[in-house]
Amino acid sequence: MTPYSVIIVDDEKPQQRLLSDMLRDYPNYKISMICNGVDEAITQIRNHRPDLIFLDVVMPPKTGFDVVSALKEYKFNYIFTTSFEEYAIRAFKVSAVDYLLKPFGTDDLAAALLRFEEKKKLIDSNENIQTLLHNLNSNSNSASKIGLPGVNGYIFASVGDIVRCQADDMYTTFYMTNGTHILVSKNIKECEQLLEEYGFFRIHITHLINLDHVVQYFKGEGGQVKMSDNSMVDVSRRKKDDFLRVFKKL
Repeated sequence: MTPYSVIIVDDEKPQQRLLSDMLRDYPNYKISMICNGVDEAITQIRNHRPDLIFLDVVMPPKTGFDVVSALKEYKFNYIFTTSFEEYAIRAFKVSAVDYLLKPFGTDDLAAALLRFEEKKKLIDSNENIQTLLHNLNSNSNSASKIGLPGVNGYIFASVGDIVRCQADDMYTTFYMTNGTHILVSKNIKECEQLLEEYGFFRIHITHLINLDHVVQYFKGEGGQVKMSDNSMVDVSRRKKDDFLRVFKKL
């Protein structure tokens, strides 16, 4: 499982260290950045797009709510940290996952993280259902659209516009006919399972290609294919014979 990325926003160094130390007990949470104030937080959150933000409320001359307001177009998960209990009501009005009243302990943190994980699973489940329904309602392979889970939600793309998919560690980059590319939060094996019924072929451990976009095959130990975007993709020796059988039928 890919760790949840976390950004801590707090203007008090002792509180930053305390929360960082507490999160060490949760290996599935990785701190991407620690910010000392509102303006820095807005910039870094936009850059890093974390899964979860621990957000201090009072950071003179501004507040954590200024961060939320500046980033309202994004769907981030916030856990507010505050010394003032009266801020709790306002925290939930801006859809916070939870709030932690300083000084908080390990049990408080554990409960807040559990609520975050439950909320995220529910959101992911709803998105997966919507994607499934969208895919089932597609009329034909050439016109089909699929939901690609990206950094900020699902991107719906026409299958025919996907030229190739390249492994990128635990992610996969989709290269499109218009020259753009989409980073998808699924590994290439999962993408292969999603696309194989649409005429895609796993040509190499790192590559999945759309057979409709193959322009030419070049002989070699495994060989290479030229795609419609002019990219050259290696064919693995193990996949060569299977690919050539499919390629001759095109």
